[in-house]
Amino acid sequence: MTTYPDRNDHIIPDLLGTINSIKLYSHKHPQTRMSTNQVMDRLEEIFQTEDRLLLGVFNDNMLVNQKPVVGIGRVAESMAKVLDEVGIDQLVFLKGLSQEEFSMFLVETFGTGSGSGVNLDYPHIMIGRITPDETKSKEEDVDSIMDLDTSRDFIGMLENLDPKDPFNFKAVKDLSQDLMETFRYSTSPLKYLAEVKSEDEYTYVHTINVALLSMSLAKHMRITGSDLMDIIYAALMHDVGKMLVPKSILNKRGPLTPDEFEVIKAHTLNGVMYLSNQKGIPRIAILTALEHHIKYNGGGYPNITNNWKPHFVSQIISIADIYDALRSNRPYRARLEHEEIIGILRHDAGNGLNPEMVDVFIDMLGDQSKEAV
Repeated sequence: MTTYPDRNDHIIPDLLGTINSIKLYSHKHPQTRMSTNQVMDRLEEIFQTEDRLLLGVFNDNMLVNQKPVVGIGRVAESMAKVLDEVGIDQLVFLKGLSQEEFSMFLVETFGTGSGSGVNLDYPHIMIGRITPDETKSKEEDVDSIMDLDTSRDFIGMLENLDPKDPFNFKAVKDLSQDLMETFRYSTSPLKYLAEVKSEDEYTYVHTINVALLSMSLAKHMRITGSDLMDIIYAALMHDVGKMLVPKSILNKRGPLTPDEFEVIKAHTLNGVMYLSNQKGIPRIAILTALEHHIKYNGGGYPNITNNWKPHFVSQIISIADIYDALRSNRPYRARLEHEEIIGILRHDAGNGLNPEMVDVFIDMLGDQSKEAV
């Protein structure tokens, strides 16, 4: 899975290793001292540019400076569990922290025989529980997914996409993180989906809607952490090949000719070729760009081999892709009502779409879909 190296997540493995050493050995053991020194070196690097480092646990997820930890998988889950065991939901290290104070905190909090209580008397360490107000999602201030600045930045990146220029990794990563943070607590994504105002913006808006729907489906499948972040990223990039299709074909009002349909179908391979030539692109994004029109039973396009089974992330994106496409007005047909779309999804379950994922997706939309659509 993907690692995002420009954040402070890298301190989590070192801190977890130090805590485990203290649990296994005494605080004077060489292994413990070495681990403690390593974490202090990390903290001193951070304090050169920041005044504090905030670690938090919410809904069993690790947060660093109020953003979800990505790229370190089970290490983050283990760190969250360790903090939860001693009743810590929020831990802040402040600039000026000494190694002596840090070592004392570790021994008293995590050492053998430390007891269930947590000492709060540390000048440069703040310990507490995250209150609902502190973790309130930004979703209450968002009426549409397009209210996010990162959504507009991402669309600008797609509009100016040039195969000869380096890929704008930051625009996709920032939007992925913003989606994960802003809509973390939403029960239904439908009320946040953006409406298409013109044919020229359809592909851009549709892509962001698909990312939100894919993220929501993945969460309901109990996918979290770096795996969830990669799914959002892949969903945002699944249709990048369409940026290379002439608009005269992409937005054509009448039926496509056989040759024009072949051009449309080629967007999957064109997307793969474009992404494969870029640096820092997650492999799953390249795979889903290829597979998102391959059916669950191996049909669809491109025709790679008989009975090709698309990756489970491609299967997630396919369901989200179909739902948002059918709910949108297109030059060749009017939008469908929610009940009609659900009927189509149920009909395709087990054939074009993964039946278990379809069930989870429909359950995810729930009764709120009638109000949101």
